[in-house]
Amino acid sequence: MTVLTRPVLGGISRRGSLASRLTAETAVFGLLAGIVVVWPWTRGGYLILLDWVSGPDQAVTPGLYGLDPTALDAMPYRLATQYLRDLVGSQVTAWLLILVYFPVAAAGASALAGGGRWRRYTAAGLMVCNPFVVERIRAGHVSFLLSVAILTWLISSAVHARRKEKTFAARPAGWYALAMVVGPHGAFLGGAALLAVMLLPRPRWSDLRRTAMTVAAAGAVYLYAVAVLLNRVPTMKVTELDLTAYATRSGPGGLLVTVASLHGFWRGGAELPRDYLNPTLGACLLLAVVAAVIVGAVLLSRRDPNLGAPIAVLIPVGLVLGAGIDGPAGALYRLAFRYVPLFEVMREQQKWVALAVIGYAVAVGGAVEGLVYLAHRHNHWAPRLAATYGVLAAWLAIAAVAPALLWGLGGTISASRYPQAWYQADREMGEGTGAVLFLPWHGYQPFGFTDGRTVATPAAAFFRRPVLSSDAVEIGALRTNSTSKRMAYMDKLIASGGGGVHFGRLLAPLGVEYVILARDRDPTPYGWVEQQADLKPVLRTDELDLYRVDAVGTGRVVSSRVGGYDESVGLAAADQLGTEAMIPGGIAEGPVPSRTSGKLRRVSSTRWVVEPGDAGWAVIPEEWSPGWQFGGGPGKPTAAGTIAVYLGAGEAVVEYKPWRWLRYGLAASLLSFLLLVVGGLVEHRRELSAWWARRANRPEPEVRRNTLTR
Repeated sequence: MTVLTRPVLGGISRRGSLASRLTAETAVFGLLAGIVVVWPWTRGGYLILLDWVSGPDQAVTPGLYGLDPTALDAMPYRLATQYLRDLVGSQVTAWLLILVYFPVAAAGASALAGGGRWRRYTAAGLMVCNPFVVERIRAGHVSFLLSVAILTWLISSAVHARRKEKTFAARPAGWYALAMVVGPHGAFLGGAALLAVMLLPRPRWSDLRRTAMTVAAAGAVYLYAVAVLLNRVPTMKVTELDLTAYATRSGPGGLLVTVASLHGFWRGGAELPRDYLNPTLGACLLLAVVAAVIVGAVLLSRRDPNLGAPIAVLIPVGLVLGAGIDGPAGALYRLAFRYVPLFEVMREQQKWVALAVIGYAVAVGGAVEGLVYLAHRHNHWAPRLAATYGVLAAWLAIAAVAPALLWGLGGTISASRYPQAWYQADREMGEGTGAVLFLPWHGYQPFGFTDGRTVATPAAAFFRRPVLSSDAVEIGALRTNSTSKRMAYMDKLIASGGGGVHFGRLLAPLGVEYVILARDRDPTPYGWVEQQADLKPVLRTDELDLYRVDAVGTGRVVSSRVGGYDESVGLAAADQLGTEAMIPGGIAEGPVPSRTSGKLRRVSSTRWVVEPGDAGWAVIPEEWSPGWQFGGGPGKPTAAGTIAVYLGAGEAVVEYKPWRWLRYGLAASLLSFLLLVVGGLVEHRRELSAWWARRANRPEPEVRRNTLTR
């Protein structure tokens, strides 16, 4: 007879401290994984991805002031990102924000999954190493990934609040607000998660009240949107063409198999995680993961219905909605797109798969823990062997994605070094408020210094001067969703080969002083550039050509003509177009062609000063909007899409008035978020104090003698 003695704790007093320690462990695990991912990008050069560019002169996006219809969302995040660039530089910021995803997501998945190390580490591993993350990093959807990482904390805090039956919980509201601040998609993804937690396993009135208050409190972070609506700030145009262009892309095995394997990004491309696997092995791993998800969801739903039931529902919801317009709920998705307010933000349907990613992580973690428990419980070799193989299969599925993720996405993406010709051109142009037109005229295009990868044109992140470049997405039938009059004018002008030989004269109302033609692609379609009479060569290299625009057309031009694009091109071809403002549907005033211009000074991004001079028309080189005003009224749009205002002889200030209200709205949004943060910290402190009080009053654990005979 062998007697084994061990202390048996009478209670679970250490559960809270153990959970915190395990969460911290998985955060370190995620951080280490993230370091291995981003390390090749830290050793010089700029990280340039499809929608994530960096450069030496990356300034605040005009959307922060309400000047860019495509960048009005997530203003607080954009502002914080710019502060980070100012603090550590654009090079570091580009990879640092990607790195942040890994510890935040790993720790969030761990906190949500709960349980012991097997469950938590499996959940953390799957949350940071899966095809969805690989595709989104490759696309440069950094803010979206950060928002997804925050969703894990949102769901965890919402489940905790339900368990505690709180009337109001500041932490879910704070996490929900943060998810929306970082990315607008967090509003719908987080809303779906909160709805699932509220309804399952069974809804109660207290859950309904708490969820409603959570949504209302978190929604305050978008108070600045009220200023956007009231001031009629232009927003981008999203149509059903966007739904088709951004539809989830089916892969081998069909659409549902694609989304079940957490693939399906609309752009597709090579070097996907599934491309690293033998098709048979890939299918076996997918079956193993799906089986683990089902088993884990069932186990969690039985043992912890407050967590398991919402997770079990969010997985199919994420997969079905992630399949998009070509999936089982395609007709419903189209109806929501047409009639649900703000649902346009979910035009890229595969983003719903983020809910399934979170569900997979938690459910597979639960399944692995169940298998480990099974192996320890049974002494017979058969169940222990089956459990061991199950755990290995789950972790093999995670490890199979690692070659496509680690070390700079499998070594397929490296930091880019801008050509010396770009630096030389920037020195030639110097600083100034005059813009530079960047050609080729594409919003996305490949460059030699990106190893031929198509990326968002990075000129605005590189040159010190304001850059005018295309914002066209050019995806299938969808060329652009821009509402910009300047872009429409330039689209026509470029398509017509510059409108003749006076391209510079037609650019003048836009405030363009230089033209750059990058030569990474075949420059033959832009052969007309060197034939322009009013473009003077400044620099010619193998990488780019730089021209100076001799014509001017902004400031006090005094005179005006009636006419649009066609009239402007016709007058320029006849050498009869001067500096005068071309105003469609306007009134012709003053002698033409006009030869006057200038006396214009840019004070800030939202303010121009016109110095004293002859009374008459002045052209301001900004995108026309009714928000640009002088004397309480808006100016008139020119044929080029800029602003024409009629001024007296004295000094005048033309100001973008919505910014006055937007900054107050932005301040209110930030204040509401800070209040939620403070409320969450106070709530957390109270729970910690109560926990310590219970711990202090608990009697010492008794030691019992367990006698085992064998």
